[in-house]
Amino acid sequence: AQTHWRCLVVDEAHRLKNGDSKFNRELGAFHFDHMLLLTGTPLQNNHEELYTLIHFLEPRAFPSPEQWTHDFGDLSNKQQVDKLTRTLRPYFLRRMKADVEKSVPPKEETVVQVELTTVQKQWYRAIYERNLEFLSSAAGGSHAPSLMNIVMELRKCCNHPFLIDGAEGHIVASRGVSDPLVYAAGKMVLLHKLLPKLKKGGHKVLIFSQMVRVLNLLEDYLRWMAYPYERIDGCIQGNDRQAAIDRFSKPDSDRFVFLLCTRAGGVGINLTAADTVIIYDSDWN
Repeated sequence: AQTHWRCLVVDEAHRLKNGDSKFNRELGAFHFDHMLLLTGTPLQNNHEELYTLIHFLEPRAFPSPEQWTHDFGDLSNKQQVDKLTRTLRPYFLRRMKADVEKSVPPKEETVVQVELTTVQKQWYRAIYERNLEFLSSAAGGSHAPSLMNIVMELRKCCNHPFLIDGAEGHIVASRGVSDPLVYAAGKMVLLHKLLPKLKKGGHKVLIFSQMVRVLNLLEDYLRWMAYPYERIDGCIQGNDRQAAIDRFSKPDSDRFVFLLCTRAGGVGINLTAADTVIIYDSDWN
């Protein structure tokens, strides 16, 4: 016979928000007296996801999505939200970081407006104006960037012109910029000035980017500067990811920078050893 558990504790419980998921079905087959769902990820303003979680927690009190809709509607007005809040209050315990961790200093955020370099302005204008003659000749014809998504190509240009198809070879060959990995992009110039000061001050740094190709460029730069680093993106497996986190976080670690892709996801990432975060390209979402 299957084990009857006294209590079931589900970490990263937002994974249960899909009622048809394998994880949801497998946990639903367990026998237990009590359940605790733990999550630090807010729901994305989707009452169907909220219903799936609360139904999993208390199926007798919330038996069907039709009854949920009848009781709370589409949560489009304050009265419906207030009613739902009163109903769910006995089921929720919200832990605030400030209540449990007094040693964390207040967050200080600085937004730095970075000027485009001359090279970036040249490519930005060519993309914006759809200057196919320049793009084709500079990129070597068949390697010209696609202009199907102008906004994405402009974002690449603002991050680093090497991200544009065919641009790296042209920029390096033109010899118009010394050390083009750094001086072809305004953000890299700023990073090149900032990181030595942070290193000298004994700081540990996280650098986030949405683009894996940006991480590749940053990795080239860190190797060139001989800065010890770790990296996580969507291709890193669980064991390797945890090993990288452990190497960065241990008290005697020499790792100075941790590169992360904002879409890497993952469970249990804890990088509190760092005291400085640099968001190389902020998320539009």
